[in-house]
Amino acid sequence: MKKIIIFESETDSLRTFAHLMAEGFQERGCQVLMADMRQEIQAREEIYAFTEPGKTSVLFFNHAGLNLLTENKASIWNELNVDCYDFIVDHPMYYHAAIKFPVQRLTFLCVDEYHQKFIQRFYQGRVRSFFLPLAGIRSSEPEIPFEKRSMDILFTGAYLVDENVEYHIQGLGEGLRQIWLECFDLLCSRTSLTLEQGMEFCLKKKGLVLPEDDLRDTVRLFQDMDGMLRSRARAQVIRTLANQDVKVHIYGEGWQYLDCKQENLILHDRIPFDETIPLMADARIVLNVMPWFKSGVHDRVYSAMLNQSVCLTDGSEYVDRTLTDGKEALIYSLEQLEELPQKVKKYLQNPEEMKRIAQRGYEYAQDTQTWQYRAGQLMELMEQK
Repeated sequence: MKKIIIFESETDSLRTFAHLMAEGFQERGCQVLMADMRQEIQAREEIYAFTEPGKTSVLFFNHAGLNLLTENKASIWNELNVDCYDFIVDHPMYYHAAIKFPVQRLTFLCVDEYHQKFIQRFYQGRVRSFFLPLAGIRSSEPEIPFEKRSMDILFTGAYLVDENVEYHIQGLGEGLRQIWLECFDLLCSRTSLTLEQGMEFCLKKKGLVLPEDDLRDTVRLFQDMDGMLRSRARAQVIRTLANQDVKVHIYGEGWQYLDCKQENLILHDRIPFDETIPLMADARIVLNVMPWFKSGVHDRVYSAMLNQSVCLTDGSEYVDRTLTDGKEALIYSLEQLEELPQKVKKYLQNPEEMKRIAQRGYEYAQDTQTWQYRAGQLMELMEQK
């Protein structure tokens, strides 16, 4: 019997993902131990008692648990000689220390194909990496018929006012400041580019070619830009809809500060992640704005589908390859946002077509876009090892 140790994250969404993957492993006959770094001594004792050499693997989310040490301050995972899998849900530039951490049998699971390419390119085989998309969650509440749902459009997520460029470039030398500003302007206009693609384009434009390690470390130096671009994209999408009198229910903090026609924002307090899932089952359209994934997909996409709502999302190379606008989902472009309000209004006036899209989305996602299914995909990767 295969044994899996899964570490719980302090982030509520990642904790939910961990428990759902545990269900998937158990359905496939695995024995699962849930561990928690907040109870480090207890976790260490349970891990020693649970682990069997050759039969045990460990799964982390955003490397929580990766740096668990023995009492002698060595890596417990090297001592136990187990295979480790770190599911990172953000760009690898945030996890440089985790990638460099001396765990010998380590594989990174990336939610964007470009994240995997970043690890392959800039860490030269130091760790294995695979692309494994985020997955969706279906509500356990009684199903609400599409025509009786209380919200036309739902968005869940916070708005962080992050527009102070000078704050983010303070401390940079004049040359780097200029490249930062040029890169930011480029990515605002060419939203299909990753941060590293934008930065490399701006460097080459100036005739600069950096060694790989220097290029990687410059990307890490520019990582604040990622958050600014995410925030800017969310603000642009919501503002565009609100200013064209499309009403949006929003669960999340900070939206009262967005400069738009606020009367079209129906604001609700932030709620725990698990409570957002039943909301999706009470909405006709669930809006997603990608967190600068350029060849990946957010869990909101598949959760919308699994709850038989119409998923309205911006695209990515992966989304454009796997979904069809108007078939399983509605796909818009950040570079053509002026078209979004009319698109939404057209479908809101045609509820039968929306219902058909929601049904096709559900049929697409129901078997293969769940966390339980991801557990099976990860087991296949484990067996390849």
